[in-house]
Amino acid sequence: TNQDPDRFEEARHRTVRWLDRCIAVHDKTDTQNLFPIVQGGLDEEKRKDCAAQLTAREVPGFAIGGLSGGEEKDTFWRIVKVSAEHLPEYKPRYLMGVGHQVDLLVCSALGVDMFDCVFPTRTARFGSALV
Repeated sequence: TNQDPDRFEEARHRTVRWLDRCIAVHDKTDTQNLFPIVQGGLDEEKRKDCAAQLTAREVPGFAIGGLSGGEEKDTFWRIVKVSAEHLPEYKPRYLMGVGHQVDLLVCSALGVDMFDCVFPTRTARFGSALV
């Protein structure tokens, strides 16, 4: 995982600017949903601040991003937990780029509702299904 605090700071600000621009021009609300991405690297305070800025805007759901999946599991899960806790429970919370089956279970328990995970697709290629 990248450790450059300036890069995470810029990503947070860029995300909020992007969201404001998208909201201003988004006119397909019946067929498209905007899910802004909570950024902040492994810094809990940056994540909380980013979530606060994003949740101040009206959107149908939120994404948790900025994790590579290469973090130690305890760190990965801690950051997912902090991010999910600062997003509304009544809106979908989507975790980007999950790659391991245990993460699907743990992160579901931490409050994540949706995933894009390579594991089910990768295993399906070889004739296996998750049930």
